[in-house]
Order: sequence, then structure tokens, then C-alpha cells
Amino acid sequence: MSTLKRYEKYTREDIHDIFSPNTKFTRSAGYWGISGIIRIPDSINDFAFLVTLGTEQAGHKFKEGITENGVFTWQSQPSQTLSTPIIRKLIEHDEQINTIYLFLRTSKKEKYTYLGDLAYLSHDNEKENPVYFKWQILDFNENAAVKAVNGLEIDTFEVGNIHMDQ
Repeated sequence: MSTLKRYEKYTREDIHDIFSPNTKFTRSAGYWGISGIIRIPDSINDFAFLVTLGTEQAGHKFKEGITENGVFTWQSQPSQTLSTPIIRKLIEHDEQINTIYLFLRTSKKEKYTYLGDLAYLSHDNEKENPVYFKWQILDFNENAAVKAVNGLEIDTFEVGNIHMDQ
């Protein structure tokens, strides 16, 4: 696997080529071409998150963002519930054993920026369709992130003002 560089920009195809170089990449198709949560091949619990802030899907406007301390508020797909298998795996995530790589952009016209790895903090037990999560971006550097991600605004409050329980 090629080495990822924090705060560098990557296309979906670049990300595919790093994690799954022996498979075919098809633009706008398959996991690597469409999905936001991609399981890393040959691993049960390692994932790549490809996130575009400020998007809307099936009438749902995602309320996601990053605080100055690197707390990333993220929502699953609107169809996912607390009992969806992938959501259960994310809730059980242990960054000491497995890795979730965060790639972020603020516009579909932009490449993704690799912001680092995530550690699970909490999820909201009261909300699903989508499920609301809080993640810690490990070794987060606010200035480097703002400089690297075009249009990234750091939130100075809890995103969406939602109550989170573990």
C-alpha cells in the first residue's frame, strides 16, 4: 500500500489505488466509485470514509462538521439504523486495533483531503435514519486542516446541538 500523506489531496481513484490496487476502479460505480463508507480489502474492520460536507441525499441535509479540537460530527446514510451491521461495526470501533481513514471535501468539484484517522467517541442512541456519530480526528491540526481543505469552516459549537450518549 502506498503511504498516505496527511493534508494531501486525493481523487476517489487515487484512494482506490492506495487501498485496492489489484482491483479495477470504475468511476461512479461500485464501492470505490460511489460509497462514502468503504471497507478496506483484506480487513474486516478498517474503513475509508469519503465525506463531502454540506450534501443532501433523499431530502436529508447532512449536518456535519469539525470543531477546533478535531471532533468530527458525522451522519450515516439516511437508510441506516442502529441495528444496521456496518453501523454496529462503527459503534464498536477501537482505534487501537483498526483504522478509519477520513477523506474530506467541501464540494463535489474538489478532491478529497486526507485528514487522518478517526477514533470513535459516541453516537446518539435516540436518532437513526441516519445515525449521528462523534469521532475524534487523531493528531488534528486545525490550521493545517483549514489550509488544506478549500472552504472548510471550523465549528465553534457542538454541530447540530445534539446530545450524544455512548
